Amino acid sequence: MAPSPRIRWKPDTALSTIHAAYAVAVGATCTDEKLELALVPYATQINERLLSSSLDMHRFWNNLVAESIHRDAVSKACEAALIAAGCSELQVDQTSRGIVRQLDECRIVVRDRFPRLSDQLELRSRPLKERWDTVGRGLLNQIAKQIWGDSPPKNWWPPSVDGLWVQPVRGGDGGFAADSEDAKVPAIWIEAMLTDVEPSVPEVVRVAWLMTRVAIEQHIAEKSLTSKPGDSTFGRPLSLLSAWAFASVPLVLRAAAELDLTRPDALPIANATRLWRLSDAGIAGDVVTQWWDKLQTQPVPLPVALKSLSQAIEENQLIPPPADPI
Repeated sequence: MAPSPRIRWKPDTALSTIHAAYAVAVGATCTDEKLELALVPYATQINERLLSSSLDMHRFWNNLVAESIHRDAVSKACEAALIAAGCSELQVDQTSRGIVRQLDECRIVVRDRFPRLSDQLELRSRPLKERWDTVGRGLLNQIAKQIWGDSPPKNWWPPSVDGLWVQPVRGGDGGFAADSEDAKVPAIWIEAMLTDVEPSVPEVVRVAWLMTRVAIEQHIAEKSLTSKPGDSTFGRPLSLLSAWAFASVPLVLRAAAELDLTRPDALPIANATRLWRLSDAGIAGDVVTQWWDKLQTQPVPLPVALKSLSQAIEENQLIPPPADPI
């Protein structure tokens, strides 16, 4: 059995600010109305600056969250996000300075709203952390079996992962960074929810799903690096990345059902797909459920099944276009 990784949990106040600003900037539902109203002016100014520079706003915010996971300096994360959004290197420095000033205003807003945020995150995270300590290792073992049978690779799970707690602003959310040039270990982040929003999809299962996404992306990256032009597998792992993202939902839920963490008779695939924010398309959960049900009644090797899921994702346009920020 592949050794389970150790998660090094810690509160992240800086990422909490970026996450909250992101939610407001892209017009996502925010559960804290006072915080949302206080952040709107600064998020709007950032969006206006991005728009005036003809930059992809949604790509900027997505990359800002991702880049902030492993970078201590907001300025460096901002510069990397701007380049990803299409900013020329000649304009990055000036554009970044203006945006960082607005992000600092966001930090002050969050600080004023939560004066003891780090301590609060430690307290809020305790129930979920304790539950993970109880079931996490068994859950990851079951997930590895779902994917690999009785012989998962020894290096399937990374040896250690940073687990970052952020202030809840979306009623449950999370993400991950599988690798980074600036970090030696991958990381996941998750809103420190005190209770499960949906009992059929416990937050502890979201943690397992994020860990699985990290393992999958690292495995695919390794396979893509080792294949060469002319090989029958060249380019294939990366082409199935989206399919793996959706397929991981029922695979993780099946493992959770084995441990009585969710219902075994009807996996809550649609609920999980929605709660884990895989796609804005309402049909996404139904598509994945139909794919999974067919796989159970007409079993085929998982790589073959992933190809059919990839086709269904493309046909139903489950990967949404960037949302329009406010």
